[in-house]
Amino acid sequence: MQPASPPAQGAATPASPKVELIVGAVFGVVVLLLLHRYTGIYHDALLYMAQGMKARWPGLFATDLFFLHGNQDRYSAFPWLLGHAFGLDAPPRVMLWGSLLSLLSFAVASWYCLRVMLPERQRYWSWLAVLCLPSFYGIVAVFSYNEAFLTPRPFAEALCLVGIALLARGRMAAAAMCALVAAMLHPLQAIAAGLVAWAWLLGRDRRWMHVAWLVVPTLALAWAGIAPLDGLLHRIDDDWLAELRNSSQLFVSAWAPNDYKVLLFDILVLSYAWRALDARFAAWCRSALVGLGLGLLASLVLVDLMQLVLPAALQLWRVHWLAHWFSVAALGAILFRDLKAGHGSRAMILALTAQLAWGESAWGWLLPALLYAAWPRISGLVGLRISRLIGFLFGLALALLFLQHAAGELRAFDQAGRRLAIYPLDRGLLAFPALAFGLALLGVWLWDAAGRHGRKARVALAVLLLLPLTAVAARAWDARSPAFRAIESAAFRTDIFGIDLPAGAQVYWNPELMTGPWLVLLRPSYFSNSQLSGQMFDRGTALDGRIRESRLLPLARESLGCQQPNAPADCHISHAAMQAACGPGQDAGPDYLV
Repeated sequence: MQPASPPAQGAATPASPKVELIVGAVFGVVVLLLLHRYTGIYHDALLYMAQGMKARWPGLFATDLFFLHGNQDRYSAFPWLLGHAFGLDAPPRVMLWGSLLSLLSFAVASWYCLRVMLPERQRYWSWLAVLCLPSFYGIVAVFSYNEAFLTPRPFAEALCLVGIALLARGRMAAAAMCALVAAMLHPLQAIAAGLVAWAWLLGRDRRWMHVAWLVVPTLALAWAGIAPLDGLLHRIDDDWLAELRNSSQLFVSAWAPNDYKVLLFDILVLSYAWRALDARFAAWCRSALVGLGLGLLASLVLVDLMQLVLPAALQLWRVHWLAHWFSVAALGAILFRDLKAGHGSRAMILALTAQLAWGESAWGWLLPALLYAAWPRISGLVGLRISRLIGFLFGLALALLFLQHAAGELRAFDQAGRRLAIYPLDRGLLAFPALAFGLALLGVWLWDAAGRHGRKARVALAVLLLLPLTAVAARAWDARSPAFRAIESAAFRTDIFGIDLPAGAQVYWNPELMTGPWLVLLRPSYFSNSQLSGQMFDRGTALDGRIRESRLLPLARESLGCQQPNAPADCHISHAAMQAACGPGQDAGPDYLV
């Protein structure tokens, strides 16, 4: 056996696979912690915290609007698991460390999935893209995969990704087990991923079309009145529908133009990746397109047009989460391909297109998208010099967009009194996708460049840069504001206002702060918009919520007026508004107001 040839001069010194894996994993965690910071118990984490507390202390929130008529906790094992966790530690700490665990689980699952589908090196760029680039989907102001707060969604999504990887490797039984556990945690995310997996199976064997026969027994059970399948045959009545119209995510036809823009961009990226990337990954991009089409079409027909109860609750449009994941991963792979082939100008056009599509313009991104698709022909016509000039101009446009973004962040930082605890400026700057992903790729380039100077250079880079960055990221990840920290540190302080609240007392906290009544006072909340998230699962929540909201409307309006900067110093809620909120009415009203 001949000895291995020494690396050519200027070539990177190969590191052992274990070292590459460890360094790559640590760098990925650094990126994850810097970009997905924990800001406290908010959004849907509030609702799952309450579900966990109810599971731990069953009588605590029995009369709370969120639980009174029923909600989605009966479809998930997560509240039961969370309730047991609350028996081991206080809810704020469980929510914090649980959030970190969900982020890491999703990152590991994403890597495992991409490792199965993409070639070496390219898969790492795709993984960094998944960690760095915007994760929003559907109603982009509301939903995102791998959210940085504790819900069952990231865990279910991670299990779905592992199941997809196992499916791609031919391990059907293990993939089915992952899907089952994912459905036990969050059935909506799992069902959505199932549409993509079914499309992939159909692409390999048409006999999987026979799965569609399951519609027959399902309809039979619905006809027999078996809940919740009977919702397939029941229309949402007019009163309930009027309340559900406020939840625009249920109706695809009611989405905002910005939501459609992100959806269309994902469709175009997946369509291109289907034709341009490695066959294994391309097949899943095609399946994501088919699954996305099935989910959106089913939502439009069954919910927007027919207004059926169960399809409204299933929200099949959520298949967009997986389609968007594949789209973002495809962007990383395409950029790697372009830059490796020396097509820097084309890569810059794609970077600007993505930046514009994710929020910098309405539909102006379509022109550079067309230019990107036609670039192989255009670059051959205009020559190398003009091609480089075009790439430079697109890079300049991207830099100008960042300067505009940075100016807005600096203004917000000034308004916060230049206090990083109130407004973390670095997080705001890193919210610019091209900067976040560009810095991550800079780290990859530095590692490769250090390899050209020997192993000692890489060791120095790891010690002098990677380790300090890891410490900074770990310290910065818990980005809760002083207000959130104060509220969460007051957990279970039922006497915080100096009075003994009766058990089951209904508390209205204004402005809305659900951790107040639920976490601090351990009492039911009389009303908040957050509680209405369960109205698509039960008609009673929607109608009861309308009554409570109308009772509190005068008080809420006056309270909002007193919060304005130009409000007079003696601004207060009037007696009439207090009487409307607390006096006789269709219900008993709140017992206490904060």
